[in-house]
Amino acid sequence: MAYEHLFQPIDIGALRLPNRLVMAPMGSGYADTHHRVTDRMIAYHVSRARGGIGLNIVEHSAVHPLGLCAETMPGLWSDDFIPGLTALADAVHEAGGRIAMQLQHGGRQANPDVIGQQCLSASECIAGRDNRIAIEMTDEQVWEVVQAFGAAARRVQQAGFDGAEVHLAHGYLGNSFLSPLWNRRDDYWGGDMQRRTHFAKEVLAAIREQCGEEFPVWCRVSAEDYHEDGMHPEEMQKVAPILEYYGFRTIHVSTGSAMAGPSYYIPPGHLLPFARMVRQVVSVPVIGVGSIVHPQLADEAIAEGICDIIALGRPVLADPEYALKAAEDRADDIIPCILCSQGCQERSFSNGMVSCATNPATGREVDWPDWPDGPAVDAPRRVLVVGGGPAGMQAALTAARRGHRVTLCEKADRLGGAFVLAAAAPGKEPILELIEYLERQLERVGVDIRLQTEVTAEMASSGEFDAVILATGAHQRDIVRTRGEWHGPFIIADEVLAGRREGIVSPVAIIGGNVTGTNVAHLLAEEGYECIIFQQGDALAQGVPAHAHTALLEALDDLGVRVHTSTRVVAAQGGAITARGPDGEWQYEAGSIVIAIGREPNAALAEALVDAAIEVHVVGDAFEPSHVQAAVSSGAEVGRRV
Repeated sequence: MAYEHLFQPIDIGALRLPNRLVMAPMGSGYADTHHRVTDRMIAYHVSRARGGIGLNIVEHSAVHPLGLCAETMPGLWSDDFIPGLTALADAVHEAGGRIAMQLQHGGRQANPDVIGQQCLSASECIAGRDNRIAIEMTDEQVWEVVQAFGAAARRVQQAGFDGAEVHLAHGYLGNSFLSPLWNRRDDYWGGDMQRRTHFAKEVLAAIREQCGEEFPVWCRVSAEDYHEDGMHPEEMQKVAPILEYYGFRTIHVSTGSAMAGPSYYIPPGHLLPFARMVRQVVSVPVIGVGSIVHPQLADEAIAEGICDIIALGRPVLADPEYALKAAEDRADDIIPCILCSQGCQERSFSNGMVSCATNPATGREVDWPDWPDGPAVDAPRRVLVVGGGPAGMQAALTAARRGHRVTLCEKADRLGGAFVLAAAAPGKEPILELIEYLERQLERVGVDIRLQTEVTAEMASSGEFDAVILATGAHQRDIVRTRGEWHGPFIIADEVLAGRREGIVSPVAIIGGNVTGTNVAHLLAEEGYECIIFQQGDALAQGVPAHAHTALLEALDDLGVRVHTSTRVVAAQGGAITARGPDGEWQYEAGSIVIAIGREPNAALAEALVDAAIEVHVVGDAFEPSHVQAAVSSGAEVGRRV
């Protein structure tokens, strides 16, 4: 069997898992505003259970109403929640899976607007959400929450769940008691390291009182808080054996939220060293996590004794069948997680609900129950896709899987479109895995791929095709047409990302601090060019998800890239730039000027086909320049209805 170490059974107390892969708990936004389980949540978990994951750990769910972090966070504080929980557990079991619930209280990271009051924490501190003050809990309040954990576990057990995970990580209440960063009490609940574990001890005792000794319960911890006064791995090596002694059946090792779910700039498996340190000091199984996007890495971690179980978060958002495909030695068929965080963390494209940039079906399991091969077609059509970027490739793949005869034409000598240029920036190479995956799938379903082929209106409307999908992408705006007094020479940002260095001389002025402009600055600065960015808006790289955004800005700062926000370049003569900013107008002499002021659709072919007697669809940046999730999603949507 491929990845043989991953597919050995293992026990968490009385719970036997058929393999070493579990679905990490991730807030989804799928509960309703009454904090109940929905059909969307059920379908989402059923999809992962059918995909062979050893255990679904359901997202952090509030044991107490004052622990709510969001309006659509699942609730566990009332028996009224049991019917929905039962429906979820039954559906996962029917799909052949196992299911556990993560029990949580938001503590200092609860949402004051949802709970209607100040947040609670082990000690008074800055609240994690908006810098308001979280107040120290009284002894009575702590015991109330302890009992709430016990009652919540009883409801989960009654609903048929196979186990429960107590959340002691990521800055939430359990972590606030365990970590010296947040717990500065001097009573039963804090003071020295032993007393800081008492909250976890009493929570487990309350669960045992209500659920018995056999109900599997484990905990998730932060081995590193990334703060001088916080928890560090050396102390966690002392804390973990105490948690094992109390009776937790497994230790799930994460870290503070600063490195939970990072971007493509951080290598996969970045948290595994923390799991190794914990595994060295406990005898119960240890769960490792941390952007483990490839099954080879997961298998090696088990084989080398780094951990006993692998938790997959974003990778099973990208592909619910990650486990099944790995078991069948089909890793090349796994939809890649490119660690972009666009749909799973940033979420603006999906109205706050979890989704995925590389898998347009994530979150649509109810709406698209026939994905990826449907809806089936009665009669195959001849479909022409123009443009081989992510939108065009996904449209072609979706249409072909449904049974259409698809031809994909790309004027360049390779597939990928502007996504190839985006991957040229330092640290962003992993995003090309999406293009490589789509290319393999297109070949497997028999799409006729024609590179170096520019489609004309005459070709598209010749009668050879029944429908045309235009995925012609976008081009950078003409700065001379859109901005005042300009006299070149100028260099287009896309040319730099494509490899042009002719005529580029330091210092390089980059006009436009959007994603493309910052990619160019990062690339050139890494190569030793002196760079300065002029950004008309008040922030750089807007729309880039938080972890990637932070890493990008830190890299630009470390490389000495100068940045002027809220600054408009009003004229340029050769290298002489006139800029207008908050402090008035000023001059700058650049060696070269790179233009990155935004994009507009390549609309010429669409306009030429307006009156043509053929069905035409426009997708991706050709419709509206945006990000990769919008491109892939629009390609899938049109591919499903063409």
